[in-house]
Amino acid sequence: MGSQTSEDCDDWISDDEWGDVAPQTRRRLLRNAFGGAAGLAALAGCSGEDGESTPTPLQGEGDGDTGGSTTESGSDTSTSGGGGATLDHIISLAPTEARFNPYGNATNWSFRWYWAMFDQFAVHDKVTNKTKGMVVQDWEYADDGTVTWNIRDNYTWHDGSDLVAEDVATQLKIGQLMGTVNKGYGAEPLYENVRTNGDYELQFDLVEPDVSREIFEFGHMKRRAWLWAHRDIWGEFATRFDELGEDEDKTELQNELMQTVKSPAWDNSQVPGNSVWEFTSGEENVAHFEPYDDYVSPYSDTEWASGEITGDMIDYSLDWHRYPNQQQRTQAMQEGVIDVSYPPDSESARESIREMGWGPADDLDEDQIVPSMRSGSMSVLYNHQSPITGDSRVRKAIQHVVPRKPLVSWVTDYQSYWVEDRIPSGIGQDKEVPWFGGATDWPSGGLTDLQNYAHTKDDVDTERATQLLQDAGFSKNGGRWQDPDGNNVTLRFYTATSGEEPMALRFAQIMKSYLDEFGLQTEVTAQEATIRSGNTLESGDWELMFDTWGGAKSGPAFLDFQTSFRLQQTLNGDPIPTNENWAMNRQLEVPYPIGNPDGDLQQVDIIDKLNELRVQMSEEERRQLITEVAWIYNQTLPMMTINEEGGTGGYWLNHDNWDTQAPNNNQNPAYRYEIVEVGQYSYCQYMAKMGTEYFSPAGPDS
Repeated sequence: MGSQTSEDCDDWISDDEWGDVAPQTRRRLLRNAFGGAAGLAALAGCSGEDGESTPTPLQGEGDGDTGGSTTESGSDTSTSGGGGATLDHIISLAPTEARFNPYGNATNWSFRWYWAMFDQFAVHDKVTNKTKGMVVQDWEYADDGTVTWNIRDNYTWHDGSDLVAEDVATQLKIGQLMGTVNKGYGAEPLYENVRTNGDYELQFDLVEPDVSREIFEFGHMKRRAWLWAHRDIWGEFATRFDELGEDEDKTELQNELMQTVKSPAWDNSQVPGNSVWEFTSGEENVAHFEPYDDYVSPYSDTEWASGEITGDMIDYSLDWHRYPNQQQRTQAMQEGVIDVSYPPDSESARESIREMGWGPADDLDEDQIVPSMRSGSMSVLYNHQSPITGDSRVRKAIQHVVPRKPLVSWVTDYQSYWVEDRIPSGIGQDKEVPWFGGATDWPSGGLTDLQNYAHTKDDVDTERATQLLQDAGFSKNGGRWQDPDGNNVTLRFYTATSGEEPMALRFAQIMKSYLDEFGLQTEVTAQEATIRSGNTLESGDWELMFDTWGGAKSGPAFLDFQTSFRLQQTLNGDPIPTNENWAMNRQLEVPYPIGNPDGDLQQVDIIDKLNELRVQMSEEERRQLITEVAWIYNQTLPMMTINEEGGTGGYWLNHDNWDTQAPNNNQNPAYRYEIVEVGQYSYCQYMAKMGTEYFSPAGPDS
């Protein structure tokens, strides 16, 4: 259209024509024609009267007006966007050290920057238990294994160029070149023959046409699947990958890509982002982001959105501050320099911070947290090759005697940070809810058929535990249990040191008290992680061992099961030498029908069952199979799952400076969509993509 100036705006697009142009198109046209700041000025000048700019929807509209408020931040807010407020957040990497390459050295790039700068292909909607498109608007699977992705046509990169199918194809081909999709958190590429069909459509072929759509979408679209590969920056590697012969060695090209550096990370000609936050500059220990006005949120089409959600609605900027240790972060919290941080370690420091208005960033009512979030979690691993704990009846007896809630309820943050394992199913509560009947009256659906074991002290069932041990040939003499050969039973429990995980040592001691009282004498030994997970684990000379458990949030139940069943063979049937002295055999005896722990025992090949979950099937078929595998776990007890980490914990927020609100349907989207990772990301940043009414600077009456 040629060069344009602000004086040309009436001639360029008349007032009548403006009415037929979508808001995101107006912003893109103005930005491309005039540049970012000039474009916004032109839009204001053309749409306002007497030279006054048109206010954004957040300024002076309704009861939720928060424009103009500021934080007591140590950073310079003179260049911040919107109303002038700045959200001061923590980060672990100095901005000046960032050398962007997701396949390069992982230590020079922080995942928190991905969350801000790039959008994912898709996310998981836990309310509907479906995948929701972000960069990829919608998709289609053909019977022959052809997959079609349609890319949203309202995305732009931060350098002003349109985001198109070629960008997505570039990234997919790089994934093929490197043998890993979404490095570190994805999967081996399950696709081939990537090709574009026009600006906003691309296709590829599934390597295994019958692969579960759920598994494919998790590994390739949702698990930190940020779109970062701008075609003009990274396209050469995709082109050269296309030119390689099928059997040609890829090593040289792979090494070249791994050594490629894009720097500085805030240079839009080197590392253009595409999300709501634009990385504008970096200093030694501070990274500066501003709202990207041309951003059109993919959440604009959700039923709870009151209209189009755009970057120019945001009335605050984002600064990330690097503090190498918690002491420095605590001091910055006390001085009002930052707004979001990990909480202090000591309870006395936490209490003083609370008095200043600090609390969990996701400080919401319980009914807004459905289901609970989860990250890493703690468990006790059973030795299945031990003559004692190798019998499932002994494992069941232990779980009837030891209640799981008391093992973690002594923790100060328990109510807001931990979810105890109420019903051993092999999958976390975040998957139990959608797969077993929904959040209403949870637990519900097929979960009600599973055996509960001891959850609280009131659930302890020594009578049932006694019967199980007697059925296994054990007997009690002088208050102490003896094995079938008449030897006194001693459970050797190896746990973490107080320096590694103080909670683990404490709950091991609590667990010992319950077992000792019942007559199963337990010997607790704290061991360094390298020794415990090395020589001790592999020796098989133990009965109980501290461990972690759980698959990734928003992932298929299959992934949780895959890590929950500790086996001697892989799903492909290959032996795992390190597991042979302690892990489960693939052939298990399980009582049937489901729901009857005293039913007839049947031989089950658990690897075959897990592999059934890898293929495509109807939702009802998958629900039935998940229920059966959960029952197998519930009756064989590969481990004792103690808790799930997450809840409403993680980052803390200065609530005197920032408001969090729930959406109209009473489910905050930070919990509706699987995008929050404890220890990796704070929803305070992501709320801008979902609508500023859910997170914004605090008003004077807050």
